[in-house]
Amino acid sequence: MPTSEGFLALALPAVYLFDSAHFLCVGEAVISTRTGLVRGLSFGWSFELGGRRPYVPNPFTPFWPELRVQWATSNGAGSASEDVKAEMSRHLGAVRPVGWISSVCGFLLILVAPLALALGQQRLFVASAVVCFLLSGAGCTLVGIRRKDLDLTPWQVCSTFIVALVCLPCAANLARAVSTHRRWTLAASDLPALGFDANGVATIRQSLKEALASAQRYLPEDSAEHEVVSEQLRKLAGARHDRH
Repeated sequence: MPTSEGFLALALPAVYLFDSAHFLCVGEAVISTRTGLVRGLSFGWSFELGGRRPYVPNPFTPFWPELRVQWATSNGAGSASEDVKAEMSRHLGAVRPVGWISSVCGFLLILVAPLALALGQQRLFVASAVVCFLLSGAGCTLVGIRRKDLDLTPWQVCSTFIVALVCLPCAANLARAVSTHRRWTLAASDLPALGFDANGVATIRQSLKEALASAQRYLPEDSAEHEVVSEQLRKLAGARHDRH
């Protein structure tokens, strides 16, 4: 396989993985989803870069977008957990067709196209790229049609459209990109009430406590934010004791 073709075969999945990754600020988390339901909560990797934690979703599941949440830093600033839960459900329903389109794009550009280059099948490579381009256009059109349901601004739709068409490996992350634009804000102690599996709620509460305790160390003790975090820690501890 010529060097240029080998480089391109490696570059396609590399660009996809790079585009999948993003950084979470202090107070932000990612909710993974499965079949329209919330599954797990992640604050990113354990180490930090410039105060942010890198997060890379499962590269084999582009059809299951992640949801971004952040906890409120002032009393009364967040939404009720039941309202957020309903909004998330509507969002997942609206983005589901986009997710299946992006997954097909990922299959063509991340798997079929590199294999075609490795085997010297130029026609198959070109066909994969053309079909992916057409599907990407269809997915972007669907995003534009459902813009209000997805709570996107016209500029967000345009930027998503441009990236997906200019950089075809990014088309595999179309559903993720759409969901990343939306962030929900609610109290940290309300996050476990978003409908997670009962067996995972304890783990989520423990992760929240660790994240809150870590964030609390960077806040002045006499600040309102420090008091809010302390209150959320007390609520999480109280919820644990209530179960026992």
